[in-house]
Amino acid sequence: MVRLSVLLPVRDAEPWLATSLASLARQTVADHEVIAVNDGSLDRSGEILERAARRDARIVVRHTERRGLPAALNLALSLARAPWIARQDADDVSHRVRFERQLSFAAAHPDLDVIGTRLRLFPAHASGTGMRRWVAWHNSLLDHEAMRRELLIDSPLAHGTALIRRSRLAAEGGWQERGWAEDLDLWVRMFRSGARFGKVPEALYGWRQHPRSSTRTDVRYAQERFRELKLGALDAGFLNGRQPATLIGVGNSLSNWRVSLGTRIVRSHAIRRPSPAAMALLRPPLVIALMAAPARERWRSFLTETGMVELSDFIFVA
Repeated sequence: MVRLSVLLPVRDAEPWLATSLASLARQTVADHEVIAVNDGSLDRSGEILERAARRDARIVVRHTERRGLPAALNLALSLARAPWIARQDADDVSHRVRFERQLSFAAAHPDLDVIGTRLRLFPAHASGTGMRRWVAWHNSLLDHEAMRRELLIDSPLAHGTALIRRSRLAAEGGWQERGWAEDLDLWVRMFRSGARFGKVPEALYGWRQHPRSSTRTDVRYAQERFRELKLGALDAGFLNGRQPATLIGVGNSLSNWRVSLGTRIVRSHAIRRPSPAAMALLRPPLVIALMAAPARERWRSFLTETGMVELSDFIFVA
């Protein structure tokens, strides 16, 4: 039996696909399989996959009409045979020891259900300040609690880096198409049901930066869709059955969340830094809308020192 199954959805990835496949072929864990689903590509991606499958029996290829990423992933999952499910995007690359390190980490931490890795951006010249800041944030979140606290900031575990316990993934019903980011949607559901997350503290995944990246072009990853996803998570979790919250924030984050939360909040305050004077205005539950990680840390330390408990008395969103 293979140790892990790699799910590789592909759509119009001709310029990068061969490199991505090569990074999987050279893995030090040889007993894996690659389930590649060609999701209606209009370029030569299908031919590249078929040629690779003829050279390497570990590659299984399926061709479908354009149905979208969640459907491609669920089809690949239905064909997978291993107890661990790994992800990779067709324009990205994995370090040759990625799967070895992740499986070793899983053996050392048998309570974990989802294991990511740190990542790097490439090529360097294509990465803007915002993406570099995002990667620094992502790579700082290594354990379950750190990722759980920051879950409604952005996806705390990059989808392409994930190694997921198949039984847990099946229990969640796989990926869902809900018009927003399928990875954060899955993480929210898994955190809610008690799944445990971890991250290998090595940069073992290369996230390619280019203008055609779905992160930049797919409307499902627009900020408005992310906010809808997070609002649903708040309704099902932190705000469920509670009195209206107090909203704290600054700038556009405060304005946008004030509109989105509507009657879920009783008041809002534009407060840049926490202080004893500000505490007179604050009564839990608190929703704190801050984009900058240093600002969140200031508020986290201040509120914790006053006796408040994160995810019970206050929660951060972005």
